[in-house]
Amino acid sequence: MTNLRAIFGIAAAAAAGLAHSADTASHGAGDGSLDEIVVVANKAERSLREVAANVTVLTRETLADELSTSLGESFRYTPGIDEEWAGGRFGSEGISIRGIGGNRVALVVDGVKLGDQYDIGSFANATRDFIDAGFIRRAEVLHGPASALYGSDAIGGVVSVRTLLPADLVGPDDDGGTVSALWHGADDSLHGTALAAFGTAVRGIVLGGSRREGGARDSAALSEPVDEREFRRTSALVNVASDDVFGHRASAGLLYQDSAVDTDLHSMLGSGRFAATTALKGFDESRLAVAHADLAIGGAGALVHDGVLRLYAGQSDIDQDTRDVRANAARPVIIDREFEYDQAFH
Repeated sequence: MTNLRAIFGIAAAAAAGLAHSADTASHGAGDGSLDEIVVVANKAERSLREVAANVTVLTRETLADELSTSLGESFRYTPGIDEEWAGGRFGSEGISIRGIGGNRVALVVDGVKLGDQYDIGSFANATRDFIDAGFIRRAEVLHGPASALYGSDAIGGVVSVRTLLPADLVGPDDDGGTVSALWHGADDSLHGTALAAFGTAVRGIVLGGSRREGGARDSAALSEPVDEREFRRTSALVNVASDDVFGHRASAGLLYQDSAVDTDLHSMLGSGRFAATTALKGFDESRLAVAHADLAIGGAGALVHDGVLRLYAGQSDIDQDTRDVRANAARPVIIDREFEYDQAFH
């Protein structure tokens, strides 16, 4: 469907009372409004008015209003932030900030810095599409260099995401949750997310799951997409949080994502290095698991004013298979390529 994007959203809340966050910073004193508090610029809570860097904040309410399902869609209306797209086979590569992307932008989930992208051409691309937008409680983007805090892979900036906690979902009667379903006409995809919280705002557990299935994106120039593409992605989230009598917060979480993409590429056939190729197919699988446990310490009069003790571990596995059928070559041949890229971060 050319130049037409149909998005239909159905959302049903199992309990009311989502936590409200201020969307803009206060620019005056005594007007009763609350300052926007950010963490990404200093790794500690600061008022947005006290931060010299340019920081963009997206709340859960904003993402829900814009019907976002992926990280790239979350920033589609934010100036200076773009989704990097690797074509019909590999899809979303990651986030670009002011024209700098790839491994020069640090991606952080619940304080855990994720692994790198690895690209070796047309047959292998370990991308960084790493989280379902339905799990995001808050996303902060630091525009510009932040290597002093995050290392050399933050030359372009930092995208820091916080996932949902029990306080974001529980209602006046404690337990709560949400269910949502979205259909995107641009790639004929269906996306569903279910979240449930048990306990109270100060002590509880969040369980979440999502599933997305779809095909190739609509072409702006042709009535039908040239390349065939089918994708599916399953995600799961578990977060536990508890406050003690001293006001310290302990939390632990697990994020898991499994995705697969089937592609049949036609646009590359008959030209360049694929002049003799009659069929080019790919099958790509990726898995991401991130686990963390945090303890917030410190306070007024304490030896440590503000700090977090964090233990974490993560693993990313990517398997990509390509079949190149060269039936028009002087000596017909079928070439099978296998690519594996695994990385651990802890």
